[in-house]
Amino acid sequence: MGLLAMGSCRKDYFGQPPIPAGPISFNKEILPILETNCAKSGCHVPGGQTPDLTTPNAYNDLTGLGYVSPSDSMAPSQSILYQKLTAGSKPMPPSGKLSAYNLNLILTWIKQGVQND
Repeated sequence: MGLLAMGSCRKDYFGQPPIPAGPISFNKEILPILETNCAKSGCHVPGGQTPDLTTPNAYNDLTGLGYVSPSDSMAPSQSILYQKLTAGSKPMPPSGKLSAYNLNLILTWIKQGVQND
């Protein structure tokens, strides 16, 4: 009986949660990834490497400097942002490649048209 109860508590995914079905929020989902992994001292902060990925500047720098644009939704994996994050032997950030979940979240956001909320 105990095995029966445990069998009904299964997850529909293994390892990481599925990407949300609705629109991906830049401010709630993408920006925290960038702040945690990229907007660090000496990297993508004011006075550091371009683009500036701190809260007030991230979206404008990513779009204004051509790293990602709404037109990338047709070929999201070809955006400069996505290519920088997945570039073979030198992916960003240097501290280690982003998780598959975070990469998929960013890719989905690009597919959805790079919306800023």
